[in-house]
Amino acid sequence: MLFRPQGRLGGAAVRPVTAQIRPDVWQRWLDWDPVRMAPQHADVLQSLRAIWIDAGTRDEWFLDLGAEAFHATLREIGVPADVIHFELFDGSHMGVDYRYPLSLAWLCQRIAE
Repeated sequence: MLFRPQGRLGGAAVRPVTAQIRPDVWQRWLDWDPVRMAPQHADVLQSLRAIWIDAGTRDEWFLDLGAEAFHATLREIGVPADVIHFELFDGSHMGVDYRYPLSLAWLCQRIAE
């Protein structure tokens, strides 16, 4: 995330050599942060029947922290707990194919209700 020479969000938010933050690029990253976006879309998120959030506790990009923050934000904006499946599992960001059937089974069950 820190160094991305090209991309939809406009490149690196931090210059890799000087470690200077580029405020314009950093703001574009923040504008697309799900944790920051959730309150603006509370009505839509509250209307969903199922939200699956999981992450490995050893995620190389610390997405477990983002998952926890997103889960907390969903609860703060009034998404019912029974609509959310939140799980931190023993694993990393890689090799999580075995999790797909778990998520799909839960999501299909929730959507069918």
